[in-house]
Amino acid sequence: MVRAKPQAIDRAVALRYMGASGWQPDDASSALLDRAESRLLQTAVPRAAWKKLPRTSLPLKDCGNDLMRHLQGCEEVLVLVATLGSEVDTMLRRFELTDIAMAATADAMASVMLEQVCDDLEQELRAELKAQNLYLTGRFAPGYGDCPLTLNDEVCLAADSVRGCGVAVTAEHLLAPRKSTTAILGVADHPVTGTLAGCSTCHLRETCVFRKNGTTCFTSK
Repeated sequence: MVRAKPQAIDRAVALRYMGASGWQPDDASSALLDRAESRLLQTAVPRAAWKKLPRTSLPLKDCGNDLMRHLQGCEEVLVLVATLGSEVDTMLRRFELTDIAMAATADAMASVMLEQVCDDLEQELRAELKAQNLYLTGRFAPGYGDCPLTLNDEVCLAADSVRGCGVAVTAEHLLAPRKSTTAILGVADHPVTGTLAGCSTCHLRETCVFRKNGTTCFTSK
């Protein structure tokens, strides 16, 4: 299903992804951000596929303790796959060959744009389920904590992502197009939060550039 594009891309988050949190861009950098945002808003075709399923529909037995904690108290799950489309991949590859500064800026802004698309969709789904007296945890993606990337295969299969939004899984369990993401949300008949994002369970915590700079990737916007 095609999704609406955000009206603007959150530049503060994009700068944080680029290792420049709190920095006030100069005129040249602002112009670069303007160009990257404009090209992304022109090029991206956000799509998403999702499905609510019994928790037992996914093979979660060997998918780590973190996901199990996230889904505690949930008898159902909502699997979600979202993408900015192959057009963005093509654009980023072109920039990588012709303009490395633009490539880095557009890559960071594309990641933020994808998160905004997912945030908007999650908000809609949360409201729909609340009308049914159901509640959602936050999003949990394969590869987070001790959850293996191999679960991407099952999430995409369950969501029918190839037909639903054009996202496939590679032999290495990565997603194609590149600017795509998967998520699992727990569904319960009572309020649930799941496992909140944090450094303690992140599989990149030992090499994280944010932590080295004294900040985190989930700092409040």
